[in-house]
Amino acid sequence: MWYVTRRYILAWAPVLVAAAIMFVASAQPKLGPPDGVDPLTLYFSGMLPVFPGLWEPLIKKSAHLLAFGVFALLALRALLACGCPLRSAAYLAIVCAVAYAFIDELHQSFVPGRIASGVDIGIDFIGATLFTLFARRAIRRAGAAAPLPAAATQS
Repeated sequence: MWYVTRRYILAWAPVLVAAAIMFVASAQPKLGPPDGVDPLTLYFSGMLPVFPGLWEPLIKKSAHLLAFGVFALLALRALLACGCPLRSAAYLAIVCAVAYAFIDELHQSFVPGRIASGVDIGIDFIGATLFTLFARRAIRRAGAAAPLPAAATQS
């Protein structure tokens, strides 16, 4: 019993850590530049940088793609560690990432200067799907290329 519980905790702990990091990032307010700071320069609002001009949306949307892609990979790893078949684990990992994207955007809507964005959820879905599909393909290829154990080749 303890082994099963320990295995699940070790499998899901990285997912929970990633969710906590994203929660803290989403809790950062987005305020205008401080007095005397040129709005065309980099400044910080909370713990997050605010980039000048078109760099802001490009960097932030790329960060969404990457963060939720990694989140989906961590969920995929956890599901596989818990015995879920690869195909089902891939779909469930995407569902986990998108569900957290909804929660993250809802949370963000209560933070000063931040809004909930359907576009961000769409970008999160794309990141989760791309990362999961690439991982699934790599896992299947690695499984096909793995040599059979000696006991399986002797009959």
